[in-house]
Amino acid sequence: MYHLADEEKERLIRGIQAAYALPFIHDITDYIWEAIFSYAKNVVAVDPLGNTRSKKLFDVVDKKLTLVEGLIGWSAKAIQLDTTLTRPRFLQLVIQRADIFKKSGHLGFDKLTIDSPADILGRALLVHWQMKIETDAVSQGVSDKRICLLVKSKNRRNYYYYEDSIATYLPDDLEWRWVTPEKLGLQGVRKTDRRVIYTWYRNQTQFFESFILPEDTWGFTLQPYRLPLAETVDMLVNRLGTAGYL
Repeated sequence: MYHLADEEKERLIRGIQAAYALPFIHDITDYIWEAIFSYAKNVVAVDPLGNTRSKKLFDVVDKKLTLVEGLIGWSAKAIQLDTTLTRPRFLQLVIQRADIFKKSGHLGFDKLTIDSPADILGRALLVHWQMKIETDAVSQGVSDKRICLLVKSKNRRNYYYYEDSIATYLPDDLEWRWVTPEKLGLQGVRKTDRRVIYTWYRNQTQFFESFILPEDTWGFTLQPYRLPLAETVDMLVNRLGTAGYL
């Protein structure tokens, strides 16, 4: 697990407070979270106003910290839980759409169906996910592959920040099983501790990964405030004028 420096923590909190202060922003999610995280890490964010949002895995790439092998890249995720946040906390996040039935040949398998052995389906899911990781890492020049996760409470006052390397598994590391007789959900269970790592729902082709927040996960609280709408518009338009845009 990775930790933010004290200055980065302060910038992260300031970024969240600034975002909530704007009455145009309803929540910290998707690009809003990517922009706040980029500000905290002092990394240039890819602005969707002038750029097409990419479907690549790494939402934020630090191009100023060039490693010998490549760059640091983060898959940025934000998730809302109930008001009470405790550690360790079991989380599930969608990491990919995985239509392994349609793509079975591309993944190197004979035709896969719902009646294929669960272990074979699980192996196909691992290939699908790890192919995504490696393909995007190469195209984005990323060698240090990470996830940065913001966990927030429903009332937007309590938060945890979690950052770690993206985990990958060998086929023999996991045991796969259907959750119900109807075969709606397929789980990948880690053999060493029997913890559910992956869950795949075949109807929506959604592939989830499970996380547990460690005891030393950084948590913080803040009080979100909204600026008045008219005041915000006047302030921003005046700033645009001062900068010469209007």
